[in-house]
Amino acid sequence: MRGRILVVDDEEDIREALEMILALEGYDVRTAEGGAAAIARAEVEPFDLVITDLKMPGMDGVETLMALKQRHPCLQVIVATGYASSETARRCLSEGAHAYLKKPFDMDELLRLVERAIADGRVPPDGPSARGC
Repeated sequence: MRGRILVVDDEEDIREALEMILALEGYDVRTAEGGAAAIARAEVEPFDLVITDLKMPGMDGVETLMALKQRHPCLQVIVATGYASSETARRCLSEGAHAYLKKPFDMDELLRLVERAIADGRVPPDGPSARGC
């Protein structure tokens, strides 16, 4: 297994497509239909990476990112959106997102980001205790 990934999106088709693609690449993938469900799932299952949509009803991707990082500071998060803006990108990155990805995204680019995010999350640059992980 290459890593455990949680895909968060309010659109079932997108969740299922990402789950299938990532599973074919050797990742253990789970899904959640929104931010609250993602946070609940992350409380009972360990994940290396969360890929979350930005625009979702209820809790949006920024709120999801912030809540996840507050509870799991070392968890890597990629925010994907069809409504990209430089302001939103800056906010996501300042709140600790590993990357901000515009939809529709190139699958090769996504897979590179996933691999890099999981690798970055496993070994802090200043050693294992640098981030309290």
